[in-house]
Amino acid sequence: MNNKGFTLTELILVLAIISILAAIAIPAYQNYTTRAQVSEALNMASVYKSELMSKYGDSGSCPTVVTDLGVDSAGAINSKYVQSIALNTTYTGAICAFEFTFNTTGMNVGVAGKKLVFAMMAYSGDGVASWECGSSEISQLYLPSICKGI
Repeated sequence: MNNKGFTLTELILVLAIISILAAIAIPAYQNYTTRAQVSEALNMASVYKSELMSKYGDSGSCPTVVTDLGVDSAGAINSKYVQSIALNTTYTGAICAFEFTFNTTGMNVGVAGKKLVFAMMAYSGDGVASWECGSSEISQLYLPSICKGI
C-alpha cells in the first residue's frame, strides 16, 4: 500500500511551528504600525518647524497663538492620526516648542490621545538652531529614532 499525505504528527508539528512564528510576528507588526502612526507627526513637523522658525526670525519671539503656525485657532489638523497641534511652553530648555496630540480612535493604545513635542533648543555656536522631540507620555519603543533617548 502506497500512502500519500501527511501523518497526524507531521500536521501537528507544522501547526505548532506556524503558531510560534505568528506569536512572534504579530507583536512586532503592531509595534511597526504604531511607529508608523507616530511618524506622521514627524513628517508634518517639518512644515510647522519652518513656520515657527520664520515667526521667530521675523519677530525674535516665539508664536503666542497656533494661528501663527498656519492652523485654525483650535489647532485642528485634517489628518488620519494627528488630532491637533498646540504650542508648548513647558519643554525644558526650549526657546519655542509645539506639540502634536494624536487621535483617540483608530490608534494603537500606546499613542492614542498622547502628545509628542518638537522643541527648538538654544542656538549652537554656529548660529544654527537644534531641534529635539520627545514625549513623557509615549513609550520610547514607539518614538521615531531621532526622538529616542530624549
